[in-house]
Amino acid sequence: MISPQDRLLCNFALAWWIGKDPGARRIAVESAPVMSSRTDPTEIERLVLADQAVPPALADVVTELRLPRRPLGRLAPLAGLHRLERLNLKLTRITDLGPLAGLTALRSVVLSFNPIRDLSPLAGLTRLESCLLAGTLVEDIAPLAGLTALERLDLGGTNVGDLGPLRGLVRLRSLELASTQVADLSPLAGLAGLEFLDLGDTPVTDLRPLAGMTCLRQLDLRGTRVTNLSVLAGLPNCRIVPASGLRPRRARPGADQRGT
Repeated sequence: MISPQDRLLCNFALAWWIGKDPGARRIAVESAPVMSSRTDPTEIERLVLADQAVPPALADVVTELRLPRRPLGRLAPLAGLHRLERLNLKLTRITDLGPLAGLTALRSVVLSFNPIRDLSPLAGLTRLESCLLAGTLVEDIAPLAGLTALERLDLGGTNVGDLGPLRGLVRLRSLELASTQVADLSPLAGLAGLEFLDLGDTPVTDLRPLAGMTCLRQLDLRGTRVTNLSVLAGLPNCRIVPASGLRPRRARPGADQRGT
């Protein structure tokens, strides 16, 4: 059962997300369930919502499942979907990720805006390339330390403060940390391939760990207390969205503008 406090925190996180990104208002576009083209979406959805196991004949062909904004609560019916590669469970009121522990084919998972605290079931999902956890109740990201295939990680609006577990995730290209408790960026110093970094509304003040990130294309510093951008002078390709009072800095003319 979700406590009133946890539900309130998730509602606040959702309000923050919608306010920060106007594109978030298109959330309804993602509402329709999507599965493998060889399955019956209605049948899969009925089974999952009814908390019933998916028959092996269906489980063997499902590679994608999107059920955002469905009141699932429990994930037990998903435990047998061993071929599942993409999963969207945003705003489904889930609290326990245990049934996902065996879904080792997963490459993309969206768990945003759920009262989730424990990420340990994700520790063995070493094929994950994208993991979205915005607006959850997560504080400890140690279970993500071994997910070395990760290219995108969204922790926006969580209580995460220690980025130490990310030191070895050298394939990360996009990292969203807006409205977290992150102040120390030193664990990111070795992530040379990082291209997008959102530090908006964090207590960050020291950008020196980013000085060698020559692949960085965009850095969001809105709402921070950063006052000195000189340490980033060696990043000509980077567009910087600065804190209040500082002028935006665009990539220099002629700089490499390749996106992600």
